[in-house]
Amino acid sequence: MPSYKLTYFNVRGRAETARMLFKLAGQDFEDLRLSGEKWQELKKSAPMGQMPILDIDGTKICQSNAIARYLAREFGFAGKDSVAMAQVDMVVDSIEDVIHKAGPWWAAKTDEEKAEAAKKFIEEAMEPGFTKIEAMLEQNNGGNGFFVGDELTFADLTFVNIGGLILTLMKTDLSKFPKLVALVERVESIPKIAAWIKERPVTER
Repeated sequence: MPSYKLTYFNVRGRAETARMLFKLAGQDFEDLRLSGEKWQELKKSAPMGQMPILDIDGTKICQSNAIARYLAREFGFAGKDSVAMAQVDMVVDSIEDVIHKAGPWWAAKTDEEKAEAAKKFIEEAMEPGFTKIEAMLEQNNGGNGFFVGDELTFADLTFVNIGGLILTLMKTDLSKFPKLVALVERVESIPKIAAWIKERPVTER
């Protein structure tokens, strides 16, 4: 079995899906959480100058979805066959399409600009995007299970973690999307996930 080291900031953010995959698989890994100063030093040697970074026996992988996809394949959470894998990727990419539209919020300089950008993002990107994502969920078992097939995949984890990050940052919730609310509750109640949520470092996001 390879030796794994996952490097990121001390937040859930873009590394949390990978952390949950490790926990679900019962796979040991080094959860390295860097401060800003230590990151500036490491950044010089990072493949794309960004985190998270997954070190697999000395081979470094960057890009959060590439990391999650690799771990999901290794641990059996990527979909049961090629069609299911494509469906998982479809959901993950659809979530990313929504998240990428939050760029103006990240670029905003003042609280007023951030509030205006958040309102615009919620109304014009998040709500219509999550409406379509919830419809994808409903196409599988009426939305009462997971996004793809009958078992958890990293598509479900991606929504819980990356969708949750946006909800936290934008100070909003999923109240308009009952099937997505139930999905989050279903995922977070899985025993290994629930145990990780209880033990992980408490962070704002």
